[in-house]
Order: sequence, then structure tokens, then C-alpha cells
Amino acid sequence: MSYESLEEAQKYHIQNKTHWIGESLGEYKHQIWDVIARKNVKTLLDYGCGKAHFHKLLFNNSKTPGAPTVKITPYDPAYFPFAEKPTGKFDLVLCIDVMEHVQEDQISNVLEDIFSFSNDVFFTITCYKATQTLLNGKNAHYTIKKPEWWKEKLKPYDGKYIAVFQTRPSRGEPIINKEEWNPSAETLGKLKKNHKTLDESQKEKAKLLK
Repeated sequence: MSYESLEEAQKYHIQNKTHWIGESLGEYKHQIWDVIARKNVKTLLDYGCGKAHFHKLLFNNSKTPGAPTVKITPYDPAYFPFAEKPTGKFDLVLCIDVMEHVQEDQISNVLEDIFSFSNDVFFTITCYKATQTLLNGKNAHYTIKKPEWWKEKLKPYDGKYIAVFQTRPSRGEPIINKEEWNPSAETLGKLKKNHKTLDESQKEKAKLLK
């Protein structure tokens, strides 16, 4: 099934090779790993994964002592390398900063599809405008609603999900290059010297540059 917001996201991925790489996983990694550990998750579907550059960094990381092994499946109908729809069930579905990109008249259909893969879903939903403009001139966040609106949409799935709502661009913790990881020359210089002002998220993202 195709619809406007999906088609526009497909075009955006083609035109922007360094955007929508799945960097939001890093922002929520502690909550995600908490769910994985508590629920003994072995299979995971990243629904709307983007380019999924952070899977290797955050999952099955052999350098993390005691880290559980998780089989992760990337899926994103807007990004053709991962657009083939998976089959079967998963212990957990991640849907990170995805739903706001879906046009309003398709929200219920997408939610139904997501919950067809698991009875455990971890959502993050942004409730304000994106910094990106799509090729059709519209904001990348097609559906901008308050948490109460989203909770009403999710009501049929009560007990089957965790949702984190981001309601303002200035979030609770410092966010470095939230929209894409494109470090400045100054940051690159600091990375080479392992400068003390670097935070852990910058150091982790820098591993992708090697």
C-alpha cells in the first residue's frame, strides 16, 4: 500500500544519503536495553529503521560485557534496501521517531501493522515540527499531535506498548546533532585527541566514521 507521506519519505531517502540513518536509537538506548533485559528479548524488529547505521553499534556488541545477544531485523518501507516486509512474530518491536512521519489518515493502519508483529512495542513519538522539509514542501512530520491524541489512537493496544513522547525541541538531556550525525571539523579534531569535553554519544557515533 502506498500513500503520500510514504512516497515522500522514499524520495527523501534517495535524495539525502546522510539523513535518517537511525541515530535516534542512540538517544533511547538505555530505555531499549532495559526493556530487552527485563523481557529477555531475543528477536527484535526495528520498524521504520531508516538506514539502520546504528544497529551494529548498539546491538550484538561483543565488546559490551554481559550484553545479551539480540537478533534484530531492520524494516522500513521508505528505504528500499530494507523495504521487504518481514514475516512472523518478534519478542519486541521498536518504532523510534516514526509515527509522526505518517500522514494522519494512515495512522490506524500503520499501528495495526506494527502490532501484527508483536504484543510488545516500544514507541518514541515526536510532537513538534521536524527540521527537514520534504520535496513536496511539507514538513517531514506529517502528524503533529499532543501525547493525549496519540494515547487515544493507541488505546486499542493498552498493555502492549511503552511510549515516550517528545514534546519540545529542547529535551530533558543534551542531544548532539539530533537529526543527523554530521560532525564539524572542530568535533573531528576533538575526536582525534579524545578531548575531555566530548560526551559518550559523540564517542559512540564516531565509531561509525572509522
